[in-house]
Amino acid sequence: MSDAAPTGPDAAAGPLAHQPEYAPVAATWPQLVGMFLRLGVAAFGGPVAHVAMMDREVVERRRWVDRQHFLDLLAATNLLPGPNSTQMTMHVGYVQKGDRGLWAAGLAFIVPAAAITLVLSWAWVAFRTLPAVDAAFRGLQPTVLAIVVTAMLGLAPRAADELRTRLLLVGALGLALVGVGEVLVLALGAAAGAVLLPRGDEPAPLDRWVRRGAAAVVPPLAAVPLLLAGAAPAPVAPPGMLTRLWWEFLRFGATLFGSGYLLVAYLQSRLVEDLGLLTTARLLEAIVIGELTPGPLFTTSTAVGYLLGGVAGALVATVAIFLPSFPLAMLLGRIMPRVKRSAAARAVVRGLGAAVVGVMLAVALRIGLRVVVDVPSAALLVAGVAALRLTRLPPLALVPLGAAVGLVLDAVGV
Repeated sequence: MSDAAPTGPDAAAGPLAHQPEYAPVAATWPQLVGMFLRLGVAAFGGPVAHVAMMDREVVERRRWVDRQHFLDLLAATNLLPGPNSTQMTMHVGYVQKGDRGLWAAGLAFIVPAAAITLVLSWAWVAFRTLPAVDAAFRGLQPTVLAIVVTAMLGLAPRAADELRTRLLLVGALGLALVGVGEVLVLALGAAAGAVLLPRGDEPAPLDRWVRRGAAAVVPPLAAVPLLLAGAAPAPVAPPGMLTRLWWEFLRFGATLFGSGYLLVAYLQSRLVEDLGLLTTARLLEAIVIGELTPGPLFTTSTAVGYLLGGVAGALVATVAIFLPSFPLAMLLGRIMPRVKRSAAARAVVRGLGAAVVGVMLAVALRIGLRVVVDVPSAALLVAGVAALRLTRLPPLALVPLGAAVGLVLDAVGV
């Protein structure tokens, strides 16, 4: 079946795009759903790889969205919480088929990845007690940390590209290290970006920094009651793990901005340190499963849900974390023309991006203190970061290598 819309005398009988001004070619329903089902099964490599695949398939080959609008959508998704690459599938669906297309494209991308994660989670739990698995995981822990650190090293230069954004990053790092909640740190970063960062081509004069810095304090203070309510402990009545998972992951999905790796920060801070539902080792197991799975990195939530609540827990966590993205993407589809013209929105995104990386660095430091406990684990961390930074080795390939090193260390008694 051809991916192009009909042309010539029969063109009127062909499919019509919801936003034809952004869609040179209209897709049929089977083409739209089939494309994102394939990506959900085969899209390894994280959000950057997912977006590159969509650009090739949706923009270049099928012309379902024109390139400029695709790039504008990519920038605007940073204004929304949730997984950016998943929201891009939703936006393509919206351009083509409206709200129904948004739901169809998003679910087609999410469901295969979540199903694969569920199967891998079952297999991990079934075989976790084998001595070989324990030995392999010794090598996997610093390897997974190396993947997270490398992702941050790639994000940091773009998020902190000049003095003010670097100061925002350091400030967010400091606040996160002293225990300030992630939601409040990100809100402060966004507010500071809106006030401190330039909104045009000219940089803000240095002599106005103090006045603008004082003005930046007012909006966050006014929003403190709302932020505290959003960051309050989840309801525990009626008691039960499924209720807990639902509220925790719903809040994650509604407040998690930026890279999917920020989910690691939320899970470590909330489920490990605050609630004690997971250990850092168990969290790293879930991240390993997420790295082995195609599709959005947010399916790590499926693995966490399974580890804590079985199949029902996996379903609850997955639905809860992805659910907020759908109405938010529908809203963005409607207001996109105004967002594209907003210099203020761009300043908020820059401040938010710097704060996201700062929070991620703080969590990586806390996890590192638990994972790097001897010379072999430190060497594995350094070697993993070097391999990912200096070669073209994909993160997925590093996972079995780390497991193999763990098995070798166990065999030689190190």
